[in-house]
Amino acid sequence: MHATSKAHVQEKACEGSDQELYRDLFIEAPVACFSVGVDGRIRAANKQALRLTGYRRSEVVGRWVLDLYADTPAGKAKAEEQFLQFRSGAEIRRAELEMRRADGASVWIALSATPIRDRLGQVAASCSVVEEIRKSSLVGVARLQQHHTARLFESEGRSSHLAGDRGTARELTKRFLIKSSGGSYFVRIEDIDWIGAAGNYVELHIGNKSHLMRKTMNALEAKLDARQFLRVHRSAIVNVERIKELRPWHYGDHKIVLFDHTQLTLKRCHVEKLELLVGEPI
Repeated sequence: MHATSKAHVQEKACEGSDQELYRDLFIEAPVACFSVGVDGRIRAANKQALRLTGYRRSEVVGRWVLDLYADTPAGKAKAEEQFLQFRSGAEIRRAELEMRRADGASVWIALSATPIRDRLGQVAASCSVVEEIRKSSLVGVARLQQHHTARLFESEGRSSHLAGDRGTARELTKRFLIKSSGGSYFVRIEDIDWIGAAGNYVELHIGNKSHLMRKTMNALEAKLDARQFLRVHRSAIVNVERIKELRPWHYGDHKIVLFDHTQLTLKRCHVEKLELLVGEPI
């Protein structure tokens, strides 16, 4: 939505009484809208607001607004500053804050709030427009590699006396043998873009080609270099060198975009790996 149309939605939604706030424009607005009283309680929330936060209307209306924010400096602490600013009669324009969804996932938003005044000119409530924004959308491969190096040392038990046996095993994982009706051939692991589950098989994706192996995802993952491959989903493993960017998605999940434009899902249960990497919530 263009900035002018967003401003128009906010302006129209904020006109008039509480009854008018619930008219079609507010409820059906394509952006998340809240009305917050000077007591800090949420008085109204439209459909997009409920979708953004993951709460039901009954769980939002009457709730202390600061409950929707993360317990971080960019969350509750900053939200309280914005609340006091609105209550003093000042407008808020695109303040970046960290909210917390009902499922516990973090979401970054841009908050714009207009004070609504009563007939005596006193601030009675706010009309707040909340827009989800992208944080940490680009993940550097070098930092991913650092994280996976740490995981590798953990998985290998830091035991140097096993180097002889492990050295032989690691030689075998430099390439996979692919068997087919026409014969057998090798593929180099470093050439693999990503790996997906396919029933009783795994599918190795290399460029615009794919190769089937009769192996489970867990068995195959155990043979991969943890410095290079990341399990992002129960049915997907990604070569971190092929990751171009990450995009926040639904309910704490993220979309992974590879250099060839392939898109995969990073499930929220695996997000902690990236949080450890970047040193802050994703």
